[in-house]
Amino acid sequence: MSGHLTLGIDIGTTNVKACVLDTAEGRVVASAAAEHPLHHPHPGWAEQDPDDYWRAVSSCIARCLNDCPGPASDVAAVSVSGLVGVTLPVDRDGRPLRRAMIWMDSRSQRECEEIREQVGEDRIKAVNGNRVAPWFIEPKAMWLRRHEPEVYAAIHKLLSPAGYCTLRLSGEYAMNHGDAGLFYPYEHRRSRWDHSLTEALGLSPGVYPDIHPSDTVIGAVTSRAARETGLREGTAVVAGGTDIGAAALGAGAIETGQAYYSMGTGSNLGVVVPREELPEEYRILKWPHVIDGLTLFDAPMAFTGASLKWFRDKFADPESALAERMGRNVFDLVTAQAERITPGADGLLYLPYLGNSLSPRWDGNACGVFFGMQPFTSRAHVIRALIEGVAFDLYSNVRIAEAGGADFPELVLNGGPTKSALWNQITANVTGRRLLIPDVDEAAPLGDAVVAASGAGLYDDMREPMKDLAPVRDVVEPDPELHAMYADFFELWSRIYDDLAPSMSRHHALVERYSDPEPSVVSGAGGGS
Repeated sequence: MSGHLTLGIDIGTTNVKACVLDTAEGRVVASAAAEHPLHHPHPGWAEQDPDDYWRAVSSCIARCLNDCPGPASDVAAVSVSGLVGVTLPVDRDGRPLRRAMIWMDSRSQRECEEIREQVGEDRIKAVNGNRVAPWFIEPKAMWLRRHEPEVYAAIHKLLSPAGYCTLRLSGEYAMNHGDAGLFYPYEHRRSRWDHSLTEALGLSPGVYPDIHPSDTVIGAVTSRAARETGLREGTAVVAGGTDIGAAALGAGAIETGQAYYSMGTGSNLGVVVPREELPEEYRILKWPHVIDGLTLFDAPMAFTGASLKWFRDKFADPESALAERMGRNVFDLVTAQAERITPGADGLLYLPYLGNSLSPRWDGNACGVFFGMQPFTSRAHVIRALIEGVAFDLYSNVRIAEAGGADFPELVLNGGPTKSALWNQITANVTGRRLLIPDVDEAAPLGDAVVAASGAGLYDDMREPMKDLAPVRDVVEPDPELHAMYADFFELWSRIYDDLAPSMSRHHALVERYSDPEPSVVSGAGGGS
């Protein structure tokens, strides 16, 4: 292998982000981002076209190479990470058989019940270390078996988004350990497939790709991929990791006891633990870090940035118009209004479950709730309550992780919403944790570039460059008095969910019975499309 540059690419839920790392100078020399669509064809469904992933990935690669100071031949290796909990079936030619069903998709509740009855949740936990929920791969694959048998019969492999784009780059079917951890037959303590469980689930062992450590070179860029991306044919392709594992590395969460909070469309709290010390706690998930021997004790939450994006899309026409005229970020204009509201939003509470609830509740029937509306409640109150509700959801998982034996006085941050000083201060005050903000623009693609560099032999250890690549640039301290106030509201916030859970279940049944299968979609405060 030649070259001192590496390329890291991360496929998020709504964006692909990429960067080029100059390992000789220890800095990022090019970056790019591209959006890709998310489809909700029915209530509770969430799908994406795998070829949209590839179009965004290839676009980002081409733009990064165009901005690089040297030729494409200087790129020694490329690595891709991506969103997890995605069921992406392909045929023998590697072509997607349908849209991928992503982690947000909650249609497979019936299949989860079948797994509990026929296999047993205890067996799933013993093998995989995780619970039974639609978030995982096999329930959605079993849904395909029941509802789309022609698709199911044609499955050659089940891939992750990262695995699909790695296939498009190299022509190789491969899976890293992080992605494999979201498949139930992955033995989390032995890092291998347990196909006796595969067969108990009624699935074929042949649909599972071979598993590789994150920094393993699994192939090389093909001539076709070279034409589509601008990469040099023969460039090493490295196995990669999950988006959260790559982001944890890129933000510097690389040692036992460190905790990482990644915020985007959804969010994740990840606490780094040794694989042999995994707690017996299943409200929070577990999957391998990109660093061998470490596991992320991980709590995914579904509607973080998505909550504020929902507000922007449905109610923020004035801010959107003003942002366009001023050349400002619309989210900055929206969140600035919340600064005028007293902490606690004068009692307005928000449950951030716009489609379902992931960790710790795992309730596919959960729905979004505002509680405590009063005559003086304003748009600014709603915005502040949105941010505080997301922080309460995080605090639920912080407390569970702590009760499970994880000790972490601080959180390393990364992601779009963490660029807001207000959002960060609210997060610190609600959780009572110090927040460390690394001097990193986008952690996941940087982590991917480091994984690629390790695979290319440019680093002996993935930890080696992180002190220099991800120095802490800011620290946010919690306010103890405000934390005490938020802790009181948190107890009420939790009780509201507990009290409403049976009603949410009834509501879900009524919506399924009476609502249009394709609900009316309008945008903007005026309801115009």
